[in-house]
Amino acid sequence: MAFRIVQLTDLHVFRDRQTLLKGVATWHFLEQVVELLRRLDPQPDAVVITGDHTHDELPETYQAIRKLLHPWLDRLWQVPGNHDDRTELRKAFHDRINGTADAPIRFGFSAPGWLCLGVDTHIPGSVAGQIDAEQIEWISTQLQASPHVRCALFMHHPPVLLNSIWMDAIGLRGRELLAELCGAEPRIRLICCGHVHHESRSRQGHAAVYTTPSTGIQFAPDSDQPKFVPGQPGFRIIDLTPAGYSTEILRISEFSEPVNLPS
Repeated sequence: MAFRIVQLTDLHVFRDRQTLLKGVATWHFLEQVVELLRRLDPQPDAVVITGDHTHDELPETYQAIRKLLHPWLDRLWQVPGNHDDRTELRKAFHDRINGTADAPIRFGFSAPGWLCLGVDTHIPGSVAGQIDAEQIEWISTQLQASPHVRCALFMHHPPVLLNSIWMDAIGLRGRELLAELCGAEPRIRLICCGHVHHESRSRQGHAAVYTTPSTGIQFAPDSDQPKFVPGQPGFRIIDLTPAGYSTEILRISEFSEPVNLPS
Protein backbone atom coordinates (compact mmCIF):
# COMPACT_ATOMS: atom_id res chain seq x y z
CA MET A 1 0.00 0.00 0.00
CA ALA A 2 1.23 3.47 -0.87
CA PHE A 3 2.24 6.03 1.73
CA ARG A 4 0.00 9.01 0.95
CA ILE A 5 1.07 12.64 1.39
CA VAL A 6 -1.16 15.66 0.86
CA GLN A 7 0.66 18.92 0.14
CA LEU A 8 -1.14 22.15 1.01
CA THR A 9 0.47 25.44 0.10
CA ASP A 10 -0.04 29.20 0.03
CA LEU A 11 -3.06 29.46 2.29
CA HIS A 12 -2.71 33.26 2.71
CA VAL A 13 -5.43 33.59 5.33
CA PHE A 14 -6.05 36.47 7.73
CA ARG A 15 -7.11 36.89 11.36
CA ASP A 16 -10.33 38.48 10.05
CA ARG A 17 -11.96 35.71 8.02
CA GLN A 18 -13.83 38.26 5.91
CA THR A 19 -10.65 39.88 4.59
CA LEU A 20 -10.12 39.36 0.86
CA LEU A 21 -6.80 38.95 -0.94
CA LYS A 22 -7.07 40.53 -4.39
CA GLY A 23 -10.80 39.92 -4.18
CA VAL A 24 -10.43 36.27 -3.15
CA ALA A 25 -11.90 34.93 0.10
CA THR A 26 -8.94 32.79 1.09
CA TRP A 27 -10.54 31.47 4.29
CA HIS A 28 -13.65 30.40 2.40
CA PHE A 29 -11.62 28.44 -0.13
CA LEU A 30 -9.33 26.95 2.51
CA GLU A 31 -12.34 25.58 4.37
CA GLN A 32 -13.63 24.02 1.13
CA VAL A 33 -10.22 22.50 0.43
CA VAL A 34 -10.09 21.06 3.94
CA GLU A 35 -13.56 19.57 3.47
CA LEU A 36 -12.26 17.91 0.30
CA LEU A 37 -9.30 16.62 2.32
CA ARG A 38 -11.69 15.29 4.94
CA ARG A 39 -13.53 13.25 2.29
CA LEU A 40 -10.35 11.85 0.76
CA ASP A 41 -10.14 8.05 0.79
CA PRO A 42 -7.68 6.77 1.73
CA GLN A 43 -6.76 9.52 4.15
CA PRO A 44 -3.18 10.83 4.04
CA ASP A 45 -0.41 9.41 6.17
CA ALA A 46 1.16 12.89 6.20
CA VAL A 47 0.00 16.43 5.49
CA VAL A 48 2.75 18.84 4.44
CA ILE A 49 2.28 22.61 4.31
CA THR A 50 4.90 24.25 2.11
CA GLY A 51 4.62 27.78 3.42
CA ASP A 52 2.64 30.99 3.35
CA HIS A 53 0.26 29.74 6.01
CA THR A 54 -0.94 33.30 6.64
CA HIS A 55 -0.90 36.62 4.86
CA ASP A 56 -0.83 38.76 8.00
CA GLU A 57 1.64 36.62 10.05
CA LEU A 58 -0.42 37.11 13.23
CA PRO A 59 -0.48 34.59 16.11
CA GLU A 60 -4.28 34.40 16.07
CA THR A 61 -4.21 33.40 12.40
CA TYR A 62 -1.78 30.56 13.03
CA GLN A 63 -3.95 29.36 15.91
CA ALA A 64 -7.01 29.36 13.65
CA ILE A 65 -5.15 27.25 11.07
CA ARG A 66 -4.14 24.83 13.81
CA LYS A 67 -7.76 24.47 14.89
CA LEU A 68 -8.93 23.85 11.32
CA LEU A 69 -6.27 21.18 10.72
CA HIS A 70 -6.61 19.53 14.12
CA PRO A 71 -7.77 16.16 12.68
CA TRP A 72 -4.37 15.81 10.98
CA LEU A 73 -2.21 17.41 13.66
CA ASP A 74 -0.49 14.14 14.52
CA ARG A 75 0.78 13.82 10.93
CA LEU A 76 1.32 17.50 10.06
CA TRP A 77 4.69 18.76 8.77
CA GLN A 78 5.51 22.35 7.88
CA VAL A 79 8.06 24.69 6.37
CA PRO A 80 7.68 28.48 6.21
CA GLY A 81 7.18 30.69 3.18
CA ASN A 82 7.90 34.35 2.66
CA HIS A 83 4.53 35.27 4.21
CA ASP A 84 5.31 33.48 7.45
CA ASP A 85 6.84 34.40 10.79
CA ARG A 86 8.99 31.56 12.08
CA THR A 87 8.55 32.52 15.72
CA GLU A 88 4.75 32.71 15.56
CA LEU A 89 4.50 29.56 13.43
CA ARG A 90 6.67 27.69 15.92
CA LYS A 91 4.60 28.94 18.88
CA ALA A 92 1.30 27.88 17.34
CA PHE A 93 2.61 24.43 16.36
CA HIS A 94 5.01 23.98 19.27
CA ASP A 95 4.30 20.26 19.46
CA ARG A 96 5.10 19.76 15.76
CA ILE A 97 8.04 22.10 15.17
CA ASN A 98 11.34 21.77 17.01
CA GLY A 99 13.89 24.51 17.64
CA THR A 100 13.66 27.93 19.17
CA ALA A 101 12.79 31.47 18.11
CA ASP A 102 13.75 32.23 14.50
CA ALA A 103 15.85 29.11 13.83
CA PRO A 104 15.18 27.36 10.50
CA ILE A 105 12.10 25.15 10.47
CA ARG A 106 12.86 21.78 8.91
CA PHE A 107 11.54 18.26 9.15
CA GLY A 108 12.34 14.70 8.23
CA PHE A 109 10.17 11.60 8.20
CA SER A 110 10.32 8.19 6.58
CA ALA A 111 7.98 6.34 4.24
CA PRO A 112 8.56 2.86 2.79
CA GLY A 113 11.56 3.28 0.50
CA TRP A 114 11.65 7.05 0.95
CA LEU A 115 13.08 9.83 3.10
CA CYS A 116 10.98 13.01 3.13
CA LEU A 117 12.73 16.25 4.07
CA GLY A 118 11.37 19.75 4.60
CA VAL A 119 13.73 22.58 3.62
CA ASP A 120 13.39 26.12 4.99
CA THR A 121 13.89 28.75 2.24
CA HIS A 122 12.52 31.68 4.28
CA ILE A 123 14.48 34.96 4.45
CA PRO A 124 13.02 37.29 7.10
CA GLY A 125 11.70 40.44 5.45
CA SER A 126 12.17 39.18 1.89
CA VAL A 127 9.75 37.84 -0.71
CA ALA A 128 12.55 35.85 -2.33
CA GLY A 129 13.91 32.71 -0.73
CA GLN A 130 17.33 31.20 -0.19
CA ILE A 131 19.06 27.88 0.14
CA ASP A 132 22.61 28.08 1.43
CA ALA A 133 25.56 25.79 2.09
CA GLU A 134 24.30 24.96 5.60
CA GLN A 135 20.98 23.73 4.22
CA ILE A 136 22.75 21.67 1.56
CA GLU A 137 24.95 20.13 4.25
CA TRP A 138 21.88 19.30 6.31
CA ILE A 139 20.22 17.53 3.36
CA SER A 140 23.44 15.63 2.62
CA THR A 141 23.75 14.54 6.24
CA GLN A 142 20.19 13.21 6.27
CA LEU A 143 20.83 11.29 3.07
CA GLN A 144 24.01 9.78 4.46
CA ALA A 145 22.07 8.55 7.48
CA SER A 146 19.54 6.80 5.21
CA PRO A 147 21.69 5.36 2.43
CA HIS A 148 19.25 2.97 0.73
CA VAL A 149 16.16 5.09 0.06
CA ARG A 150 14.93 7.68 -2.40
CA CYS A 151 14.42 11.24 -1.20
CA ALA A 152 11.59 13.75 -1.59
CA LEU A 153 12.16 17.41 -0.72
CA PHE A 154 9.43 19.85 0.30
CA MET A 155 10.12 23.59 0.18
CA HIS A 156 8.34 26.87 -0.46
CA HIS A 157 10.39 28.48 -3.25
CA PRO A 158 10.94 26.37 -6.39
CA PRO A 159 14.61 25.65 -7.16
CA VAL A 160 14.06 26.27 -10.89
CA LEU A 161 13.09 29.16 -13.16
CA LEU A 162 9.53 28.94 -14.46
CA ASN A 163 9.44 31.37 -17.40
CA SER A 164 7.67 34.01 -15.33
CA ILE A 165 9.74 37.19 -15.20
CA TRP A 166 8.21 38.70 -12.08
CA MET A 167 8.02 35.42 -10.16
CA ASP A 168 11.52 34.26 -11.13
CA ALA A 169 12.80 37.61 -9.78
CA ILE A 170 11.46 36.69 -6.33
CA GLY A 171 12.48 33.05 -6.54
CA LEU A 172 15.17 31.01 -4.84
CA ARG A 173 18.65 32.40 -4.30
CA GLY A 174 21.38 29.78 -4.20
CA ARG A 175 19.44 27.38 -6.40
CA GLU A 176 22.70 26.46 -8.14
CA LEU A 177 23.80 24.79 -4.89
CA LEU A 178 20.75 22.55 -4.91
CA ALA A 179 21.18 21.94 -8.64
CA GLU A 180 24.68 20.66 -7.98
CA LEU A 181 23.45 18.36 -5.22
CA CYS A 182 20.55 17.04 -7.29
CA GLY A 183 22.89 16.40 -10.20
CA ALA A 184 25.28 14.44 -8.02
CA GLU A 185 22.71 12.62 -5.87
CA PRO A 186 20.37 10.38 -7.94
CA ARG A 187 18.35 9.44 -4.87
CA ILE A 188 16.72 12.89 -4.80
CA ARG A 189 13.80 12.06 -7.09
CA LEU A 190 11.06 14.48 -6.11
CA ILE A 191 10.84 18.16 -5.09
CA CYS A 192 7.44 19.65 -4.19
CA CYS A 193 7.09 23.43 -3.86
CA GLY A 194 4.63 26.29 -3.59
CA HIS A 195 5.11 30.07 -3.98
CA VAL A 196 3.98 30.36 -7.61
CA HIS A 197 0.28 29.58 -7.02
CA HIS A 198 -0.11 27.31 -10.03
CA GLU A 199 0.61 23.76 -11.15
CA SER A 200 3.82 22.99 -13.05
CA ARG A 201 6.37 20.27 -13.63
CA SER A 202 10.08 20.66 -14.45
CA ARG A 203 13.37 18.99 -13.56
CA GLN A 204 16.39 19.60 -11.36
CA GLY A 205 19.10 17.01 -11.91
CA HIS A 206 17.61 13.58 -11.24
CA ALA A 207 14.54 15.08 -9.55
CA ALA A 208 11.14 16.01 -10.89
CA VAL A 209 10.10 19.43 -9.56
CA TYR A 210 6.40 20.10 -9.01
CA THR A 211 4.66 23.28 -7.99
CA THR A 212 1.19 23.12 -6.51
CA PRO A 213 -1.84 25.43 -6.72
CA SER A 214 -2.69 27.63 -3.78
CA THR A 215 -5.59 26.68 -1.54
CA GLY A 216 -6.86 30.18 -2.35
CA ILE A 217 -5.69 32.67 -4.96
CA GLN A 218 -4.24 31.50 -8.30
CA PHE A 219 -1.52 33.15 -10.45
CA ALA A 220 -1.23 32.86 -14.23
CA PRO A 221 1.82 30.86 -15.38
CA ASP A 222 4.32 32.19 -17.92
CA SER A 223 3.50 35.84 -17.19
CA ASP A 224 5.71 38.93 -17.25
CA GLN A 225 3.83 40.61 -14.40
CA PRO A 226 1.47 39.55 -11.62
CA LYS A 227 -1.78 38.28 -13.06
CA PHE A 228 -4.47 36.77 -10.91
CA VAL A 229 -6.70 34.28 -12.65
CA PRO A 230 -9.91 32.48 -11.77
CA GLY A 231 -9.09 28.92 -10.94
CA GLN A 232 -10.08 26.15 -8.63
CA PRO A 233 -8.00 25.89 -5.46
CA GLY A 234 -6.76 22.48 -4.46
CA PHE A 235 -3.88 20.40 -3.18
CA ARG A 236 -1.37 17.84 -4.39
CA ILE A 237 -1.56 14.15 -3.57
CA ILE A 238 1.69 12.17 -3.59
CA ASP A 239 1.55 8.40 -3.22
CA LEU A 240 4.95 6.90 -2.40
CA THR A 241 5.88 3.25 -2.80
CA PRO A 242 9.27 1.51 -2.69
CA ALA A 243 9.05 1.30 -6.51
CA GLY A 244 8.39 5.02 -7.14
CA TYR A 245 5.57 7.50 -6.79
CA SER A 246 2.44 8.88 -8.39
CA THR A 247 1.08 12.39 -8.02
CA GLU A 248 -2.00 14.35 -9.00
CA ILE A 249 -3.75 17.62 -8.21
CA LEU A 250 -7.16 17.41 -6.60
CA ARG A 251 -9.23 20.57 -6.91
CA ILE A 252 -12.47 21.64 -5.33
CA SER A 253 -14.51 20.82 -8.44
CA GLU A 254 -12.32 18.77 -10.75
CA PHE A 255 -9.49 16.24 -11.06
CA SER A 256 -6.42 16.65 -13.21
CA GLU A 257 -5.05 13.65 -15.04
CA PRO A 258 -2.89 11.61 -12.64
CA VAL A 259 0.82 11.40 -13.27
CA ASN A 260 2.36 7.98 -12.63
CA LEU A 261 6.12 7.68 -12.69
CA PRO A 262 8.32 4.64 -12.07
CA SER A 263 10.97 6.46 -10.04
